[in-house]
Amino acid sequence: MSMRQIIFLFLSGFLFTNCVSNKQLQVALAEERGINEANIGKLNSSLLLQQREIGILKDSIRLQQQWKKTYVSHLIDGYEKAVLLHDMKTATGCLQLLITEEPEAYPWAYDSLAYYHYFYSNPVELARSTSLVNYMIDKGLSMGSKNLYLRELKARVLLIEQNDTGSIDLFRSLYKETGDYTYRWYELYIEIARGNGKAAEAAINKVLKEDIPVTKKVRLDHLQEQIKEQLTVKPAFLYLRALIQQTRGQYQPMANTLKDALKADPNFYLAAKTLQELRQASQGAIR
Repeated sequence: MSMRQIIFLFLSGFLFTNCVSNKQLQVALAEERGINEANIGKLNSSLLLQQREIGILKDSIRLQQQWKKTYVSHLIDGYEKAVLLHDMKTATGCLQLLITEEPEAYPWAYDSLAYYHYFYSNPVELARSTSLVNYMIDKGLSMGSKNLYLRELKARVLLIEQNDTGSIDLFRSLYKETGDYTYRWYELYIEIARGNGKAAEAAINKVLKEDIPVTKKVRLDHLQEQIKEQLTVKPAFLYLRALIQQTRGQYQPMANTLKDALKADPNFYLAAKTLQELRQASQGAIR
């Protein structure tokens, strides 16, 4: 065989082999293309399914938000109606549910709940629990540390808990900050209870000599009776003078001071109650 024939055969074999490899490659590429097209089809189907699911979820969220808005509206409406009817148990329940749904959206709810648990939560014959009151006070103060109402309530709760030092300090601070005679009244009331009658008497006499506008009020809460009253300053501080006279055993002057307080305000519940109790205790000796 000539060299020429050998080269021809070699080249023919090379071309034949190369031609077979190209066919295999084309087949492989076609198979891969088919697989990719199938995967793309599956992916498109999956994306369509996800889009439908997202659409359903958006509708669900929108309906949930609408339901929640309606629910919250009903709670507020129920609370307002319960307060008008003086149904404080229902009012408290509505507010409890409201802060469960929207714990940060209605900070005034904590003020109201703190007071309701302070004033209405315990029957007369049971010891007064302060745990729920303190929780609501602390939660409300965490949202607004300068809240006067909750700070006042905190001072009252401290008094219930027999923390007279903490209570009097807080009342004194509130009075200096606001000039509200309610805080001054409680401060001096505690001083009398602590046996500091002399210092309290000087402060009481000073207040009674001042020309205080009738618009200035003293707010008193009687927990056992669940009675609230709002007085002008003079009769409220006359009552404190009567308490000092009581500590000194001056019962007839005490009765006279209570009468003066009732002349200034005939509806002064606490003065009328104390005078009646004094007369009963004296068996008619005090008039």
